[in-house]
Amino acid sequence: MNPPPRTPADRTPGPGVADAPLPLAFDHARIVADGLDRARAKIEYTPLATAFLGTEFTIVELRGVYESIWGSPLHAGNFHRKVLSVPGFVEATGATASRGGARGGPRARLYRAGDARLLHPALLRPEESAR
Repeated sequence: MNPPPRTPADRTPGPGVADAPLPLAFDHARIVADGLDRARAKIEYTPLATAFLGTEFTIVELRGVYESIWGSPLHAGNFHRKVLSVPGFVEATGATASRGGARGGPRARLYRAGDARLLHPALLRPEESAR
């Protein structure tokens, strides 16, 4: 027996992720929701998040991908530390962004995806109670 189709109201995607301007036909809302669930899980232990960025990116941009997919804000310092502690996840390009951040300060360093296929240790999403 097939489970009843889920609607977008059954799951609330993160901000900016899977926002459909019109209702989706047939079971497409379920397909999008299932894909989003899979992406939420997969970015914990694979470098999939880097595929949503250009060839060069900042850690802030990478954090934005995680926040969009997980649907919750992440602590900037902790995220930066965790990303750089995972061997092969990202590698520095030696270049910096063309301009500084919105609040001033130095220009951000640029990174590219590393050669890791799996992230160890994994970047675990925040628990529901911590959000």
